Amino acid sequence: MAQNPIVTKMLEQNRTIAANHQPIPFFSELAGLGVKTPNTLILTCVDPRVTPEKFLDLSPAVNPITVRNICGHAGPAIPDIAALDAFMGIENVFVIHHTDCGALSFTEDMIKNRLKERLPEKGEEIDGTVFGAINNLEQSVRDDLDILRASPYIRKELAEKCIGFTYDIKTGLITPVAE
Repeated sequence: MAQNPIVTKMLEQNRTIAANHQPIPFFSELAGLGVKTPNTLILTCVDPRVTPEKFLDLSPAVNPITVRNICGHAGPAIPDIAALDAFMGIENVFVIHHTDCGALSFTEDMIKNRLKERLPEKGEEIDGTVFGAINNLEQSVRDDLDILRASPYIRKELAEKCIGFTYDIKTGLITPVAE
């Protein structure tokens, strides 16, 4: 198997960082250390420019869980949120979409047409799939909050605490989305 230079570089970087790594406690050890399990979940985009740990300056003390997917859409994240809530007891969900998101640059039809060119035998399946294109940033946050609140898998008490924001990648500010 040929060496992939990106993998080689990543492994080298990891070895350098691991040399100073402090062991992270297992979940089973947290209570004994007086550390509460994470109870805030941030749902946001996979865009590498949008890292909540940086734009919210989240320290390990805040300890949120970050779930990321294209545009930070709620639908695909519901199983993750429900499982994490059942396991850890999530108390807050923040949905954060951002300016200049790639999902503002494509349409559902564009993605479907390109996929059907590559996979013509999957045309019907592709037509029935939602790929997450958006045309209004604030409305997409509202739509995702509605999806969370309507899901039978999200506890009513948690659904009521879901809050939406937009993040401006130019100013660095997050703004609550009016509902």
